[in-house]
Amino acid sequence: MELERHLQALVEANMEEMLGGVRFLASEYSTGPVHRGRIDSLGLDEDGSPVLIEYKRQRSESVLAQGLFYLSWLVENRAEFEALVEQRL
Repeated sequence: MELERHLQALVEANMEEMLGGVRFLASEYSTGPVHRGRIDSLGLDEDGSPVLIEYKRQRSESVLAQGLFYLSWLVENRAEFEALVEQRL
């Protein structure tokens, strides 16, 4: 894909089919003023666990650190994530 956002739009529009039942919740979800990040795509799997997708045009070792950063945000903001699930689903 030419741009990450094209891949992101394709995955988000077809997330449930492409990822075996993962339901789409949000795009470019802000992690707020403390973490100051954006989760590219946020979903919920069949077991109720969050699914975070970060798109990269090139290989990058930093994506692992970024994923751990978002995991930290999820642990610290569980109630916010649960409210998002309730709102969207």
